[in-house]
Amino acid sequence: MAKSQDKASPIAEGTTVTVTFEVNPKDPKAVKANALSGVKTKKIVLVDSSAAASATASPQAGETWICKIERITNPHSQSHGAILVRPLSRETSYEFKDVYVAPDIAKTMTVVLQNRAKNLFLEGDQGIGKSTIARAVAKSLGWEFRKVSCGLIKKFTHMLGRLIPTVGDDGAMKMIWVDSRVVSILREAGRPENRNKTFLLMLDEFTRMEEDARDGLLDIIEGQERELHLPNGDMVKVPHNVHFMAAGNAGQGFTVRAEDAAAKDRWVIVKLTHMPQPEEQKHCLRLFPQCPVKQLDKALTVVNAVRKARHDPKRMLSKSPSTRVTENIAMMLQSGIDLRAALQTAVVNQYLGKAEDLNSEAGKVSRILEEELKRLEGVK
Repeated sequence: MAKSQDKASPIAEGTTVTVTFEVNPKDPKAVKANALSGVKTKKIVLVDSSAAASATASPQAGETWICKIERITNPHSQSHGAILVRPLSRETSYEFKDVYVAPDIAKTMTVVLQNRAKNLFLEGDQGIGKSTIARAVAKSLGWEFRKVSCGLIKKFTHMLGRLIPTVGDDGAMKMIWVDSRVVSILREAGRPENRNKTFLLMLDEFTRMEEDARDGLLDIIEGQERELHLPNGDMVKVPHNVHFMAAGNAGQGFTVRAEDAAAKDRWVIVKLTHMPQPEEQKHCLRLFPQCPVKQLDKALTVVNAVRKARHDPKRMLSKSPSTRVTENIAMMLQSGIDLRAALQTAVVNQYLGKAEDLNSEAGKVSRILEEELKRLEGVK
């Protein structure tokens, strides 16, 4: 229950507060509140009309938002007038079903995504779950999630669409325009029936795009007037209900950090790491509940040793075992496959070379596997 307002609870313009909204009986399409940050107010709390007009998402009844007090009407009265607030970002759960994200990272992601002027970039090892996490965050915000694989966008023109040959009714060959995935999503979000929805457009594998395509994106992910001019003469505007994010792999290859300063400045870069071992164990057991727990724990210890070795300058592995790898291990262990064989198949075979060649990546990983298993078994 909210506490009653007293003289010690200041309400001032510019203050940031949390507000839980409810239906406004006087206007069913609007919301109101009677408390700020859990403290009851004698004045009604309303969304500032100018803020509502420019917002991409409006507070709904039952939602809690971080808001800024814009102005207070009739300031000399304790009970008459209203407190007008500007919604900044919606408070949401930072725990997602079947997906682990560190709470501080999850909160950063949700705050950045709700600000249309900012764009989120997730950087992390291959298979760490960037797409899964992005989808979970969008779901928690009540947004539509759309993903584009940038591995298919090698040139800027590929991001727009292409002309393809077809045969007309008269049997003659002709060319027709086909929108790219990006343009199709922008058109979808701009339809009148979708005006009250918010779309999260994720540019997956962003680091696989060629430079001209990445540069071409800068005009549509930032600025007040965002638009794409298509070769067929169409002009597609980026609707205000579209928020952008991207994801790329960390490692020896290209990442967004290697771009020029102007390009990097367009993104708020969040580094994702593998989930803690107890969380990864829970994740695997949710998928394969009959997997022997002790065997799985040993396997995860070995996998994490390989992940750690990736950053060892003497080993310099090209990648880390992904969460999909640990899922595969759990699947094999549940089916009765020997621990060493499961690790060999799921982990060592992911690397180039032969296990017996200690100069190859597969050989280095195989050696780590054997060293860790001996240590865990107490054999010197």
